[in-house]
Amino acid sequence: MVRPVVIDPAVRRFLLLPVRHRDAKCWSVPVVPVRAGEPYCRAAVRYLRSLTGLPGLLIAPVVGVLPATGARRRIAYVVLARPVTGAWPQNAPALLGEGARWWSTAQLRDAGVRVEPDTLPLLMDGYWEGWLPDGEVSLE
Repeated sequence: MVRPVVIDPAVRRFLLLPVRHRDAKCWSVPVVPVRAGEPYCRAAVRYLRSLTGLPGLLIAPVVGVLPATGARRRIAYVVLARPVTGAWPQNAPALLGEGARWWSTAQLRDAGVRVEPDTLPLLMDGYWEGWLPDGEVSLE
């Protein structure tokens, strides 16, 4: 499975959806199944294009990897996506899902909200600040 993160690099924010995780409210990103033989980046682009209608999406070279553990029986990839040119449509939160909203990592920390995966804010800080190498990064 792949978990696409819709990012807005110009203002260092990303879209999250309100969800229930282990009987508690938290904020998360979509979980998208990957078809047999389909690369996970292609699955993320396919999913986001179907929601937004944008023809060109760029996947960042940093990819988070969530190992298979307990309830998560398969490895999941967290990819960061943005439009190739221009910006997301104004209604991007509504396109992603009901209640979706833009967050910065500072806003998440200040509000004390729970995020799933819980390492997502750290991945985003590393990406924004440029201290993560390109390629796969473990999110254990």
